[in-house]
Parts: sequence; structure tokens; C-alpha cells
Amino acid sequence: MRPIDREQRIEEIELGLAGVFASPKVPSVKCYEERSHVQFQLSWVVESERDTSLDSRCAIAIRFTEPQIDRYAAMDTAQRRAIRDRLGTFVRQRFDEQYKRPPVEGDCSIELDVDDALLDTQDNGSSYP
Repeated sequence: MRPIDREQRIEEIELGLAGVFASPKVPSVKCYEERSHVQFQLSWVVESERDTSLDSRCAIAIRFTEPQIDRYAAMDTAQRRAIRDRLGTFVRQRFDEQYKRPPVEGDCSIELDVDDALLDTQDNGSSYP
């Protein structure tokens, strides 16, 4: 795969994750590649204050393996869009399971590993919508 294609596919995932949570300020999505993983760090404001240093934020780290990113990148446009939608639903559900009411103070972060089943493109009884 050409490096530019891979970068574009990663950017697609970043853009998809940016819209998962409502936020009074623009969410932040960063991508880090380390060893055999690609990790996305999604951060958004839960409660905004006049002084931005007082904003309450939540964060989610979403970790893909290199083969999962390669698998996603090899998909056609419609399949990639479906996977991004499914990823957004997965991230939202996992966060909601852990935080019934997102806390305004204290710890508000979780880490998620993406399961291979999330990348399945055929209806095979997967537990992912």
C-alpha cells in the first residue's frame, strides 16, 4: 500500500471519531503509531468554562493493530464508511457503559482495543451493529 493511502485512511478514522460526542468546543483527535499499534486519542469538552484551562474534558484511547489498519485501508469506500460508523457506535457504547453520566470532575478516560470483528464487512452474526 502506498504511504499516502495509509495516511488518508488514518485521517478518515480521525474525522469519523471527531463527531462521536457532542462538545461545546471542537474535539481533538490525535493519532500515534507505536510498534505494532496505531492509537487514536479522542478528547472532548464535557463542560466549558470561561477560562479554557478550567474546561472539563474526557478522553478515549482507541487502539488498532497494524494489520487491522491495513485491512481497513484495503476496503472500498462504502465498506470503510460502514466501519467508521460502526466504530463510532462502538466507542460511544463503551463509554456510556463505563460512565452513565460523564463526570465533570475527576477521571474521565478509558482505553479500548478494537476487536477484529468490528472490521467484518459481511453480516456474519457479529455483535457489532
